[in-house]
Amino acid sequence: MVFVTDVPTDTPLPILVSVRGDSPTSSPVARVELDLSKFHNGRWAVQLDATFSRGDAPVVILARGVACLAIAWWAQLSPRSYLRSVRGAVFDSPLAADMSQVAVAAAIRSGPAYRLPFPSIVVNDASFRIEEVLHLADKWGSRFVEKGGASAGQPSNRNGRFTEAEDGLLAYLDVLDRKVLAPQSHAAQHAEVPVLAPQD
Repeated sequence: MVFVTDVPTDTPLPILVSVRGDSPTSSPVARVELDLSKFHNGRWAVQLDATFSRGDAPVVILARGVACLAIAWWAQLSPRSYLRSVRGAVFDSPLAADMSQVAVAAAIRSGPAYRLPFPSIVVNDASFRIEEVLHLADKWGSRFVEKGGASAGQPSNRNGRFTEAEDGLLAYLDVLDRKVLAPQSHAAQHAEVPVLAPQD
């Protein structure tokens, strides 16, 4: 299990949250694997509490598929003090689930649907359940980004200009896709990647 410590840094540390049963990743990014097999016992939420509430080092949560839904549920119900280190989240294909995850995905989708207490972006293929994904992004207050594209080409109330925090999250797309280890590499190539600030 990963514990966020008080490492002095201005650039948020990416932490990949996955679900047991997801495809293995060779990414050197810190990782938390959630066991959602007994979703209603809440042990997965305790894992997230332990990971994110213990330190002050800034982090960005990276998640794919069902892990996105679990992170959103947790963030909406957790005390704000547990989220003080979270500067944002990048959610990739939040409605994608393999056959072993269909039941838990349905249970999680019936959970709370409020604006997340930190900036976030939802990345999704425009041809995969796009209306549902846009609806979810809107409920979470997330910016939609078309996978492989630079901006949303679909109708959504998030089509305005990106905020500075959302721009900063875009640097983590390459981390999620395992193209770079951390956004510092991206920053070296693209001069001004904004540092994500805590949200009040």
